[in-house]
Amino acid sequence: MSRSHARRTGRHIAVIGTAVLGVSLALAGCGVGGAGQGDNQPQDGPGRIRATWWGTDSENQALNAAFDDFVEASGVDVARETQAWDGYWDRLATQTAGRNAPDLIMQAGSQIPDYAGRGALMDLSAVDGLDTDVVDEGLRDFGAVDGTLYGVVAAANAMGLVTNDDLMEQAGVSVPDGEYTWDQLAEVAVQASEELGEDVWGIQDGGGDLILFILTVRDDGREFYGDDGSINATREDLTAWLQYWQDLRDAGGAPPADVTAEGQGELPNAPLAQGRAAMGFGWTQDYVSYTNLMDADLSIGLPPYNAEHPSLWMNAASLWSVSARSENPDAAVAAIDHFLTDEDAIEKIGVNIGMPPSQEARDQLEGTLPAEEQAAMDYMDEVAETSTPLTRLWPAGFAEQRTLLAELNEAVAFGEMTIPEAVDEFFATAESA
Repeated sequence: MSRSHARRTGRHIAVIGTAVLGVSLALAGCGVGGAGQGDNQPQDGPGRIRATWWGTDSENQALNAAFDDFVEASGVDVARETQAWDGYWDRLATQTAGRNAPDLIMQAGSQIPDYAGRGALMDLSAVDGLDTDVVDEGLRDFGAVDGTLYGVVAAANAMGLVTNDDLMEQAGVSVPDGEYTWDQLAEVAVQASEELGEDVWGIQDGGGDLILFILTVRDDGREFYGDDGSINATREDLTAWLQYWQDLRDAGGAPPADVTAEGQGELPNAPLAQGRAAMGFGWTQDYVSYTNLMDADLSIGLPPYNAEHPSLWMNAASLWSVSARSENPDAAVAAIDHFLTDEDAIEKIGVNIGMPPSQEARDQLEGTLPAEEQAAMDYMDEVAETSTPLTRLWPAGFAEQRTLLAELNEAVAFGEMTIPEAVDEFFATAESA
């Protein structure tokens, strides 16, 4: 098993969160950019569309440059509505309910089923001029609901194990090469903690991360969710998962509850970013952000895995959808295709919104990126070769289950709840939903 590696360079890449907020109908404020750099919000019509996405400065600059290129190439005027992740879904829900959704919409995989179920998104399954074959095979169906395509992946990411190589070397430990188990990872974490001394731990607490729990279930060759969205994982699975992290905390391999709680929320507060943990799990965007936050050598590599049942998957960081009420769907579709296939657009977007979703785009960017971004892209190539696509999109309730597991793991860590109580709570809440 190789590990993609980079040294801190000082470039800033903002993290695109993957935890999805529940859709609310409360009106939220929004930032609106007009056509070109626009100063107005024109009405939909021939040769004119509205586009919306979430992002901070780096994402906005990259996408605005790509849209400028599209405007010049197509003659289509594009009014742009951008907002930070917080509030994005409130505003989009309000626009959709008011039948005023933008033509081109950045979507998240866990939200598409809700919007598709309300008839708010256009069927992209057989649209002329949209070449979805360029998207990696493991990502093509990420925007599909019941066999109908409602979103095309805009950017990809994957979960990885991020290591502080300076601390790992200081502790005299390393992650096993090739296949390795969660138990082996725990052994490395405990040994690192023992060697690094007080207030430095082997690995960040990942017990509340639903994505990691899903990986362990897929290690056994089972899908976490059934075709109908029900949970295939068992109470025994969750019991073993929560016990794994409790044992790590008890052995000193992972931080105690108060340290983990202090690091929740903003990435700079995480124990890994603070130099208080030698390892931690994160998305590829997280890895790039860590390299900019820390004056240390970092690597990203595969989590524990079983080659017979590869548990990792290439994930959609974001997708492009078209409103079912768009008056100019052809132009919106043309913009999606432009971003996927046009070399200038690929260069302008780079890896600012995540890893490119096609091998062709990654090949084009090869050798042009700063070291930390290149390392993240190299890791995505490894994931593409060592992964198994999900069999279905996230079901309704996924975001709530994700939040719930984090809360339950924290309650167990603080001693406020036993593991059996936490397991009962998780399944009772999931089943009632």
